[in-house]
Amino acid sequence: MPQLLTAVFLLLACIPAARSGVTTVSELSALEGRSIAAPCHYDPALAAHVKYWCWGIFKDTCTMVARTDTAPSDPRVSIVDDPAQQVFTVTMADLTEDQAGWYHCGAEEGGIWSKDPSAAVYLSVVHGMSVVNNRLDGEEGGSVAVDCLYSKRYRDIKKSWCRSGDPGSCQFTGAEGIFDSPSVTIADDRVGAFTVNLSKLRMADAGWYWCGVGTQKTAVQVLVTPRPSTTAVPVTSTPAGARSPEHISLESQLAHRHVLGAVVVFASFTLIVGMVLSARKIWQRHKREQRRRQGEELKARLSGFTEDGYLRCRIIK
Repeated sequence: MPQLLTAVFLLLACIPAARSGVTTVSELSALEGRSIAAPCHYDPALAAHVKYWCWGIFKDTCTMVARTDTAPSDPRVSIVDDPAQQVFTVTMADLTEDQAGWYHCGAEEGGIWSKDPSAAVYLSVVHGMSVVNNRLDGEEGGSVAVDCLYSKRYRDIKKSWCRSGDPGSCQFTGAEGIFDSPSVTIADDRVGAFTVNLSKLRMADAGWYWCGVGTQKTAVQVLVTPRPSTTAVPVTSTPAGARSPEHISLESQLAHRHVLGAVVVFASFTLIVGMVLSARKIWQRHKREQRRRQGEELKARLSGFTEDGYLRCRIIK
């Protein structure tokens, strides 16, 4: 048993240990004939190490495509290391479908007891077409443009721009890759993109359209907003010596303010006088009432005094 455990430990010691330290995206996709860029980030400790990009399912048996210490054999591939940002970038141009598959970003360790830190990414290369922006917003009377992208195999096929649901509206490029009309122009670069420009937009132009090449189509929505309305202000000239309508209007407003001010002053004065007269009447009424009460009290006192004197006289007699 001790001999078996020793053998197991020796076997485990001989197996290289995997290391993390490089990261990238898990998937990339591009049209045939287009290009991709893969950023591969790494730990600061790997800044001085050689970086590489290889193709194959397994990293240990992958085919080397590019290294930072040698020039790539394929001019369509480049690899650039930026130690300050701790990232190296791989660019592949003019892609073909047979270049699809698994790739690996790696940093060379140089040891036999540890695996190179690496990260795998799957590259899909498809044929067909797409658009940079499938929604266009324009103003009535203005213009919009859309870039329609296509794969390499469609470079020599005429391109089209059609209104959805109306096959008779399709416009096609000619032998030079161009279509030109007062409201629609199409220009094909014969590499991988054609541009459709819609000008003099009308509200009726809003709707769905198709970028087309061969049997491939991609939908594009065009939205048109109404042009802002503007109202012109008529300009009239005033004869020399005559007062302008604006001047007359200003004088009228000033006169109206003066009249309104006089009315307010008169109303305030009338109100104050009325309040003073009312207060005076109330005071006079109060004084009269006070004198009446005093008279009644005096009369009552005098009446009591007379009766009392008369009784006293009767008693004496």
